Amino acid sequence: MTPPNQPPDEGFHEKELASDMNVSQVHGSILREHAEPCDGYEPIPLWLITIFFGIIFWAGIYLAYFSGGFRANVFNPAQVAWAGGGAAQDTGPIDPKVLGKRVFTQNCVVCHQTTGLGVAGQFPPLSGSEWVVGSDWHGDNHLVKILLLGLQGPIQVKGNTYNNAMPPWNQLSDEQISAVLTYIRSEWGNEAPPISPEYVKAIRDATADRAEPWTQEALKAIPAERAQAPEAAPTAPEAAPEAAPEAAPAPAAAG
Repeated sequence: MTPPNQPPDEGFHEKELASDMNVSQVHGSILREHAEPCDGYEPIPLWLITIFFGIIFWAGIYLAYFSGGFRANVFNPAQVAWAGGGAAQDTGPIDPKVLGKRVFTQNCVVCHQTTGLGVAGQFPPLSGSEWVVGSDWHGDNHLVKILLLGLQGPIQVKGNTYNNAMPPWNQLSDEQISAVLTYIRSEWGNEAPPISPEYVKAIRDATADRAEPWTQEALKAIPAERAQAPEAAPTAPEAAPEAAPEAAPAPAAAG
């Protein structure tokens, strides 16, 4: 029973409540309480980008100098024999030209190309080069010095001027330098005597105090020398043919 003096309960009127409430303002206040999501939208740090491209640059330089062009005749032991490769049996001394071609393909082919023609305007040719075969004022000692300490500044090769730097290859052994020089002096139509490891060692010892690369002017001031070709291994003398045994005298005919 409804108490006296109290208005009757008219119930909950949703329409009247909605009219007094601004829905957009309520939603806006709720959204302001939460920060906007930002995961996955941060920019990549500059130091990380620098390291990434630095690694790519270093990898490109490394492959350019030590990939050997990814040639099968360098990395396939079945196609070329050198120390530690090929068949397990002892095959005797390594052919200097085989070793020289391997060293050339690993270290020199990027600039001088497999044809020995170099790159026009950038890297000089080796085919027919006076620096390689030792013509005019160029000597074999100049060629070895370049391999050991490198070359910088303008040079003239076959009537053309090149102005690029060649790095030193003194980390190669005397046998490797001897082999690669023997290879380029007898390849692509070149006809020059081989250079022995002993001659390379003599030049290395004589220039041990020098650190900077050579220039054409500095080399031209040094008198040209010709390397003494390695002596061929002596061959065993041929055995003299054995004399044929004398025929026994024929028995006398019976009378």
